[in-house]
Parts: sequence; structure tokens; C-alpha cells
Amino acid sequence: MTPRGGHAKLAIVLTACAVAVGGVITALAITRNGHERTALAPNAPTTGQWTPLTVSAPKVPKSGEGIPVDVDPRITRTDFSTTVSPLGAHRYQMTVFNTSTLGAINSFQWYPPPGVRVVKVVDSTAGRCRTAGPTNIVCDELDLKAPSCTCLGDGGDMAFTFVTDKDVAVGEGDLRVRTATLAFDRIPTYQNPSSPTVRHVMRIATGARDAVNRGGLDADERDDAQSAMDALQSSNISFQLVAISRWVQSIPAACRIRLVSRNPSKYKVYVFWSPSLAANPYVWLDMNVTNDPRKGTFLLGSAQPVLPGAGPSANGRTVDQPSVDTTLLSRYGPEQARKTREILVAHGGDVFAQPGATCQVLKNGSLRLLPNR
Repeated sequence: MTPRGGHAKLAIVLTACAVAVGGVITALAITRNGHERTALAPNAPTTGQWTPLTVSAPKVPKSGEGIPVDVDPRITRTDFSTTVSPLGAHRYQMTVFNTSTLGAINSFQWYPPPGVRVVKVVDSTAGRCRTAGPTNIVCDELDLKAPSCTCLGDGGDMAFTFVTDKDVAVGEGDLRVRTATLAFDRIPTYQNPSSPTVRHVMRIATGARDAVNRGGLDADERDDAQSAMDALQSSNISFQLVAISRWVQSIPAACRIRLVSRNPSKYKVYVFWSPSLAANPYVWLDMNVTNDPRKGTFLLGSAQPVLPGAGPSANGRTVDQPSVDTTLLSRYGPEQARKTREILVAHGGDVFAQPGATCQVLKNGSLRLLPNR
């Protein structure tokens, strides 16, 4: 194990088959004031940016006899800017600013540097902050508004005061998003007044019209569901589907859509990622979508994958509490696989009920419905 900043590959991999999709596509342009233009285009896209998403697995160094050793991940997110003010006697105030491209931050978790323990949380200017064991602080019930541009630093902010058992240097520790409400519009990283106000959307074919309904969506429902997912193209949602996959260094382990209501039509979409390495979190995106994308809700959640432990064991199966495990997740075997399954199901709710269907994420962040089975 090494200090915080590593990950581990999952023992059980959930996969979905890539399916060639044919038919007719509608090229759709949606303006910011809600007007639309449509035109027919032949041949459904299945190549280039319209192929299933792939993510390069982290390179795992080997020791003697080819045994994989711990990995120090290099992929991180920059969702926050912070300032830390020493208040004396191992007492500090940290101010947190939302600089994320996600949207509004609802909760976060701060880990002190290895070897430092949190004694207590004194107070906070917003939300509710508390210790979650001696090695981290959780702040939730927040609504730190999204920045209008990450270049402006005008996102929401809050501060909390805490006490540790040792000194904490400026910039030490690790701050991570736990939950967020994703914005539909992309949050720019620089100002460009001449940027276009029209979103170009490609219609994805859903497959044969005579698809057999085996407890899943019928042909009309499939067309309607695909239309709802198509409306997310070029939005912040499709951008984050790709960004999250690169962050956890793994393609989604599950992608599922379920019909919630027919009139008006409404669908629940659930995408779940299992990290390749143990220091990265499980992440899930829970969406409620209609054919009017701006009326959808997009909620992100995350959880750490490491198994609880009081200290490192001889076989590396437990976690030293003052540090973060950077072992390959697959090395935890069946127990970690069971935990993965529990987390996947717990946060998916009733999305796996019928009528529904599986989906997959494409390289450009679009969502494609897969055929009924």
C-alpha cells in the first residue's frame, strides 16, 4: 500500500455486447430558446465517435515472478479550490470553492495526509460537517452552486473548522466529490462570447421495428427512450459520461434504462462504474429523462471501494486507516466482488425492473439502447 492516490481492478467485470445498429438517423439542432430543426440523414453511425466507449487500463508494474504490485494513479479531478488557515494548536479552517465542471456540489469528503488523524470538526458555515472515522471529514447537505466558468472562480463556497493530532501543511490532503447535481449545459473553462448557441444532435437508430418484447421495452417505447437519450448529446451529461470513465479508468459496468411513465413519457437511466484501482471510487449517475432534456434530473454519487480494516495484514487484504489503499481491486477477491454487487444494486433502485433495457456509452458520450434479449 502507498499513500492516498491509488486504485484497484475489479474481480468481476460486467460487460455488454456491442451491437451494430442500422436504420435512419435524424440530425437535430436544438437552440437554447427551445426551437428545433430536423432533417433526415441515411445510415446509423457505428464507427469513430459512435463506437462503444473504451478506456485504457492503468499500467500495472510487476515484481518478481510477474506478481502485480501497487499502482499510484495519475488521473485526478479538479473539482475544488481550497484555502487553509492555521488557527493554532493543530486547529485549521478550510474554505472550499466549487470549481467543478459537474454542476452543484452537494457533498464532499476530505482526507488528511497519511499519518494525520482528525480529532474533531468544530463548525461549518454551510451544510453539516462531521468526522467519518479518524481519517476523513464528510460535509453534506450542501448546495455549492456551479461556476459560470471555471476560469472565473464564481462557484459556491463554504468553510469548516477542524482539529487534527498533527500539523497539516498547506495543500496536503485529498478533497473528493461525494454527490453532485449535474448541470445540463456545459460549464466552460474559458470565456468565448462568439460560441454558437445551437446544439447539433444525431439521432441513433434503435434497431428493428419488429423487436420482440420479452419483458423489456416494445418498439415504440424503444424509439421514445432513444429519443430521450439522444437529447443529452453535446450536453454536460455526455461530456461527464466520458470524463468519469477516464477518471475511474474503467468503462461503465452497468447501463440501464427503465420506463417510469408513458403519458407523459419518462425514463430512469442508471450508469454505474467500478474503478480499476482501489483508491478511486465507485461512481454512479442516476438520471430521470424525458424528451425535454432540460426537465431532467442528473444526480451523481460515489463511494470508496476499499474494504474496512484496522491495519495492514500480511496478505494485504485489509486497509491501514491512516492511508489509502492503492492495490489492484481484483486482489481483494470474492469479498470485494460481493461489495461491488451490493453497491451497484443499492443505488440503482428499481431501475432493473421491467419494462426496461440495457444501454451502452459511446466514445462521444452518447447513450445507445441495446436490443431486447
